[in-house]
Amino acid sequence: MNMSATNHIESLTRVGNHERSSLKIGRRFFKLVYGTDPHPSDRQIQDIKRHMMMGDPLADAVVEMYKSLPAGQGRKLLDQALEQGIDTIPNPPEALVNLFDQLDDEPIWLDRDKLKLACDVSRRVGLSGELVLRNLSLMGGYLGAAAAKPLVFTAQLDQKTSRRLVETGKFWMDVTTHGGLERDQDGFKSAVRVRMMHAQVRAMLVNSDKWNMSWGYPLNQWDSMATILEFSTIFLTGLRSLGFIFTKKEREAMVHLWRYIGYLMGVEERILPANEADSMRALYHVVATICDADEDSKALGQALANAPFQFADDGWLSQRLADFESTMRIGYTRYILGDDAGDKLGLPKTAAKYFWPAQFPLRFGSELLRLSVPPLNRWIVKNAERNAKEQFPQQVTLTQADTSFTPVQRLAR
Repeated sequence: MNMSATNHIESLTRVGNHERSSLKIGRRFFKLVYGTDPHPSDRQIQDIKRHMMMGDPLADAVVEMYKSLPAGQGRKLLDQALEQGIDTIPNPPEALVNLFDQLDDEPIWLDRDKLKLACDVSRRVGLSGELVLRNLSLMGGYLGAAAAKPLVFTAQLDQKTSRRLVETGKFWMDVTTHGGLERDQDGFKSAVRVRMMHAQVRAMLVNSDKWNMSWGYPLNQWDSMATILEFSTIFLTGLRSLGFIFTKKEREAMVHLWRYIGYLMGVEERILPANEADSMRALYHVVATICDADEDSKALGQALANAPFQFADDGWLSQRLADFESTMRIGYTRYILGDDAGDKLGLPKTAAKYFWPAQFPLRFGSELLRLSVPPLNRWIVKNAERNAKEQFPQQVTLTQADTSFTPVQRLAR
């Protein structure tokens, strides 16, 4: 953390009131389930604030190194190191060497059996996984106004939503594929490229006169850890609200998968949850310190809610199907996040929110059947993997989206 960031810690306005009464129910539930009190101490609050003012030193140094090279040369060196190894570059820049020292240093805690199980779980849930990621994880993330500011400043809300969704979809597909996180595979490379895209956006925001440090450092360590929770613990919570069943072993495997992805993406190991209990405690801390939503939260929420129309053509049927999809997705958001959150995100009220709890018994029953017939589980995973590989390229083509994780070149404000 640099000195200027340190000086801004006390001026942070984004830290919510962790003593507010609305946290009492969640605190009691945590004590009941895990037997400990998750409430952050004063020293932990200070550490959270410190991480809100931290970037990714290794990736940030590489972006700084780019400035000393001809345009595009830095990205070429990164791609060569990623594709062929740092040893293939004669006299590589020190910043690049340091980055790949960390990336190529495989953590002693890494368990490939857990990675494989988590990939199976990710595929098994099919399209419900995409529903939860988009309309709980991403949508819920917009409720924290400060954490969502980088999206506001780097994207035209209505026009960039489809690209964001497709890029997120590619990233998720890559990292949840069997063996995808091996050094020479797409998941590993996607995690690094997203990390570098974040570093470039962070540098652009910090060096502009538009970023307010009272929001914290852009794309900081705390928000990056919270994003890992969106893809792991929050993801599983959203699926369980639909009737899906996950064993303790499966839940721990999912946390493990995203712990390693977080490691590759530059999240400090000391704040990466190591197990389910850690993950739930971290989630409580995120909720306890989240700031209020604002008008930007509402604009982002509405743009995401309208995303189905960006994937539809101008035909009457296509537009009606997009309207139906949008309504059902909004209903799910209001079901899982509640009407207060739905109002803050500017989402229309809809009776579709009652559909999701109504279908719960059917889903739960089918899950009990799956658990009792192991071959059925294997067939579901295999079929879902095939469908995902067929559908994603079509989505990229439909939106003409760039999936190279190239950062925007200018700020939207």
